[in-house]
Amino acid sequence: MKRLFGAKSGRRKSARWSAVVAVVAALALAGCGSSSAGDNSGGSGSGNVDEDALDELLSQEVELPYPTSPTDLGGDRNITYIANGLAAGGNAEVAEARAEIYRKSGWTIEGPLDGQFTPSVQATLVEQAVLKGADGIIVDSIFPSQAPAAFKSARDAGIPIVCTHCQPEESGNDVYMIQPSAESLTEPQIALVLAAVGKDDATIVVVGAEFDSSKAVAESQLRLLEEQCPGCEIADITFPTSDLGQPTSPAFTNLLREYPPGQLDAVITPFAPATTVLLNLAEQAGRDDFKVVNTFGDAPISTQIRDGERAPLLFGDSIISQLFIGYAVIDTLARVFNGEEVPDYSNLPAAPIAQQNAADYVNDDGLWVPEDMESKFFELWGLNN
Repeated sequence: MKRLFGAKSGRRKSARWSAVVAVVAALALAGCGSSSAGDNSGGSGSGNVDEDALDELLSQEVELPYPTSPTDLGGDRNITYIANGLAAGGNAEVAEARAEIYRKSGWTIEGPLDGQFTPSVQATLVEQAVLKGADGIIVDSIFPSQAPAAFKSARDAGIPIVCTHCQPEESGNDVYMIQPSAESLTEPQIALVLAAVGKDDATIVVVGAEFDSSKAVAESQLRLLEEQCPGCEIADITFPTSDLGQPTSPAFTNLLREYPPGQLDAVITPFAPATTVLLNLAEQAGRDDFKVVNTFGDAPISTQIRDGERAPLLFGDSIISQLFIGYAVIDTLARVFNGEEVPDYSNLPAAPIAQQNAADYVNDDGLWVPEDMESKFFELWGLNN
């Protein structure tokens, strides 16, 4: 199998999902060749789904790690919020939804500022926040290793930074990571893919991106597929950053050409903007002979799955609660300001979704908003709803 992404990660796994994935993988592979798995010819389309494995997977409850001790948000704080980029579809909406949560703290929030997917721009914004005397900095997918001088400036000034979606990098040096790990995001996703293809000799393509976080996720996807479907043909390609916001992508055009109808079973995509491009190109080519499984569960892909749009081509996703991350950011900063122990939010769970269960997770804005989430955090913060 061709590899594009460097060394494998040794990060910890979720024991609960590991057990569930093992059961689902066994069910999916045991069902291969049976009547319930459908026709096992190449190109699964709407057939081949292992319904038993899928039902087992989608019936699992997902528990989020709420804090258990109260904390005080204190008085006004000046917080700078920097996104890695806002031009790609869905990024601006998620960033604004998180910013609205940050404002509920009563703190003064500058942002979301646009890092333009460019490390030099992102570093400049961090340096500017330090010069302005920010009390805290929030960054989305801006990696300490890519802007070391800027992060050091914040550390030297005693300014804590909370980084969301910065896997595979870990907390340390006054930087606090809030994110799913690559494993907690991909373990349920790979179980979903295997149930979707329902065969032990499927052809599956993993699409990575040029961000470090996406590379870590792709590495985990490839490793899990190799372990759980040794008879599958696994390939990987890269979706270039330069194709973000573009109506087409040569990477996907070449993918569809290399795997004509009947020779591809599933494609795992890295995020909604890339997924949308692939879906558009496949539909224009009249292709619905394979299944697409997205990552992160952002709109509009999440609502399209819920509503059955673009099926059978668009099959499922591994969704995270972007809004839970928002509340966890405020909780982390408050506890840092107060000199308290900070909960570990670096291994947040993801939920596998397909049309059968997506309505349980996806609201009309395409977001997973867990029941009573805000009230649980507000109670610990001493705020009224």
